Amino acid sequence: MNAVQADLEILAGYRQPPFFFDDRQREFLNHTLAETAEFFQFSSALVTELAAWDSECQATMNIDEPQDAGFSSDAAYQARLRKGAALAVRIKNEATNIGRVGYQTDSEFERGADAL
Repeated sequence: MNAVQADLEILAGYRQPPFFFDDRQREFLNHTLAETAEFFQFSSALVTELAAWDSECQATMNIDEPQDAGFSSDAAYQARLRKGAALAVRIKNEATNIGRVGYQTDSEFERGADAL
């Protein structure tokens, strides 16, 4: 168990790791899901859901026509935001060595909170 407590920012961007935190071993920077899961001791079920959530976003990238990247509809995009918020709440509730959890929608979640 990692006793170091850290704040976590969840980001959504193309071709970059979706987690940003200070692991106290190197610079405050983006971390892969594997690094983040190890640091915060995420459950395998949470890792699986986070991987699917990030993959969904990455799949919308159109490298040939970047301006055409994005979700098929606003409803699909909003659903992804809600799913990310629910995952942020799960992270806050499951990881004992986590301080604050920030999400790209400028939301923060307290332990025991509900999603958006």
